[in-house]
Amino acid sequence: MWQLAPDDARPDATRLATAWPALHAQAGRRLLLAVAGDTFVGTVDTLVAPNLTHGARPYMLVENVVVAPGWRRRGVARALMLAALDDAAAAGCYKIQLVSNAARTEAHRFYASIGFAQSAVGYRRYLTAAP
Repeated sequence: MWQLAPDDARPDATRLATAWPALHAQAGRRLLLAVAGDTFVGTVDTLVAPNLTHGARPYMLVENVVVAPGWRRRGVARALMLAALDDAAAAGCYKIQLVSNAARTEAHRFYASIGFAQSAVGYRRYLTAAP
């Protein structure tokens, strides 16, 4: 997962030990993992969020779509994203939303190949770095 922010310091074991159970305890949150043997080779982090519009149907947010370099172009991301789509449909979501770095044009082609369309202008504001 570190490939998305290679310049960031990796979290220490204590931070990870706190974050992991918190992630799993969050309602609507699901971390999809692709595993080969005892190695994680891909991830998709999803959150089904309640909603007040669109007939009060929830929506899904997708983050951290990552596949290990040696496993790219082997169907890992496709399988993970199709599983996320199935989860969203089962939850009654009206949409799945994700953002991708503007420079990641190869990822954009992949998202288009599985039915996603560029439909919005995204904004983000990074907060100060964690201690």
